[in-house]
Amino acid sequence: MLPVDNMTSPTLEFNYDISCPFAYIASTRVRALAERTNAKLIYRPVLLGAIYRATAAPQGAGGSASDVFNPTKKAVTGMSMQRTLKRYKIKYNPPPQHPRKTVNALRLLYCVEDDRERRVLSDALFKAYWVEGRDVSDSDVILQIVKESGIKSAATLSTASFNDANARKQLEIATAEAIERGAFGVPGFWIPGAQWTDFSGGPQTGRFFWGQDRMHFVEATLLSLQQNNEWNRVSSLRSLMPRSIPSNKVHGKVKLEFWYDFSSPWAFLGYTQLERLKRTFGHALEVEMKPFLLGILFREIGAPNLPMAAVSPAKALWSRQDHADWSKYWNAVNAQDGEKDKSIDFHWADIFPIRTPTVLRVAIVEPRTVPLLYSACWEHNANVSEESVLAEVLDKGGYNGADLIAKSNTPAIKTKLRELTAEAKDKGICGVPTYRVLRDDGGGEWKLAGGLVWGQDEIGVVEDLIAGWEPERSNELAEPRKVDYGGGNVGAKL
Repeated sequence: MLPVDNMTSPTLEFNYDISCPFAYIASTRVRALAERTNAKLIYRPVLLGAIYRATAAPQGAGGSASDVFNPTKKAVTGMSMQRTLKRYKIKYNPPPQHPRKTVNALRLLYCVEDDRERRVLSDALFKAYWVEGRDVSDSDVILQIVKESGIKSAATLSTASFNDANARKQLEIATAEAIERGAFGVPGFWIPGAQWTDFSGGPQTGRFFWGQDRMHFVEATLLSLQQNNEWNRVSSLRSLMPRSIPSNKVHGKVKLEFWYDFSSPWAFLGYTQLERLKRTFGHALEVEMKPFLLGILFREIGAPNLPMAAVSPAKALWSRQDHADWSKYWNAVNAQDGEKDKSIDFHWADIFPIRTPTVLRVAIVEPRTVPLLYSACWEHNANVSEESVLAEVLDKGGYNGADLIAKSNTPAIKTKLRELTAEAKDKGICGVPTYRVLRDDGGGEWKLAGGLVWGQDEIGVVEDLIAGWEPERSNELAEPRKVDYGGGNVGAKL
């Protein structure tokens, strides 16, 4: 555990429903996080169906989030799920019927007031649901699980507990509070002592995070409470993202394909980290840029052209804040690394979605324009959909804009972009950024390692794959602070 001096233990509330596999994953990691940060961990179960209902989730109150995914997205997210389970060495055997109603199990947890016993029973219920395939909607099964858990409170629990008025009230209160804080699903993490500024510039007290893959943000926030709430004051911030491989040594030649479209603000964030990856892994890593038309891919695979328009308003709002959090995180990492890269000065495009066919074709004609074009799209709010604006951006960047645009409109370049877009579909890509890590097999062929990695939030996985992690064979546990990136707080604003 990291030393935390001269401070009162911060509080961390953990919101979960037994029926969510990602809450199950978080439950296997949250205690270690609390220990590392000296936090008081409070288990507060919530009713996921009620959250879905209150936030108008597209899958409905009784559905699962993946119900509304297109087949390609289901395949990619399923692959990601299997990698996550492997990285954290989590047993997983989902029940044939899912989701199952857990309201009685959640009410029963509020009949157990002792923090340790509630944790023990929560773990037992998660195991019953996600490993043993037991029906936790059955009252008799729940009570049997209680007996097997060994908690002292078992003697006071019975079928009457499922209708306990106080337990019902506590579950309702916890669920309502989670919704008020911005929850649209689980797992959720609430840090009441955090002082921060939201993406619109408003000062806030109390911080909510969603998702087991944002637990490094939770950890950074807890550690920053005595550091003026600034992430860049947290020692070795970059190492909070879990890694399986404890080094950044590359064995043989490795190629990283970066599939992108300028139209995505998330691909922009992923792009900003490519130079850092090159520095981390050295000359053995080759990065290949793969531009394609995301809108055409969405149409081909049955995805909405504007993904955020197809989610609940609560999730769309969270996504906006999540993007701001990632920008803040990468800027803090950059500061600690000695500001080797330009800081991210993100600006949401006034005209969105950005039409990018010509912009992408220019990048194919002259790859060196990519930094300039990305900055124009997502830092300078330039409407590059207009060729006159695009030409002006290129001219100011030292290029002949008219000449590049003319070349981008030739049949050969148009064909190349169509081919890349078709290749993206053939590869099974569902969005951007998507990473493909390939290793030289020694015979002149490139072999794919670990499948498709979708999302810049999985850069830790990308780093592991570059460093030699083999999902099929490796048995290393992913943990924070496992890799020494060097530099520590070099350049940090201390």
